[in-house]
Amino acid sequence: MFFIRKYQQLTLAFIAGVSLFFSCTKEKTPVPVTPEPTKWEKISGHYKVYDTTGVYLYDMDLIHIHNNVNNRDSIRFENFDGEFTFTSEQQEWSNIPMGITIGGGDTLYDSNNKRWKLYGPSWLEYNIFYNDTVNLRFNKTNINYYILDITPYYACDCKQIAVKQH
Repeated sequence: MFFIRKYQQLTLAFIAGVSLFFSCTKEKTPVPVTPEPTKWEKISGHYKVYDTTGVYLYDMDLIHIHNNVNNRDSIRFENFDGEFTFTSEQQEWSNIPMGITIGGGDTLYDSNNKRWKLYGPSWLEYNIFYNDTVNLRFNKTNINYYILDITPYYACDCKQIAVKQH
């Protein structure tokens, strides 16, 4: 009988001690969580651009611009194709998660103030940011302007490879 009573007291003391141990733990202070960058922030940066055989062509910068008024994101292309600076509004495509819209607007002026049309939609393997690389594919033509601008006619289904620099 004495043994059972001691055992019950020991069990009660153990349960009380364990409950006190867990109830007296130091409060954890919340660790500040840095938000995950948006896909446009991940894409923005400085790039070196090469042709499809690996020959260096030019440097290019992609700058993320967020418009709080209409909650739209854009990317500013600086020195695109070595001669264009323009901004393209970016859209979310569910089937192309990291797709980049290139050009698509009206007339673009190059560094020599000549007019061009530039368009580069997202294809399955082009104009998509993947592992810090974008396989660029875009159509570039001056068909509407070459006579007025007094320049030779030019049209290209251009392919280039942009590699983000860290």
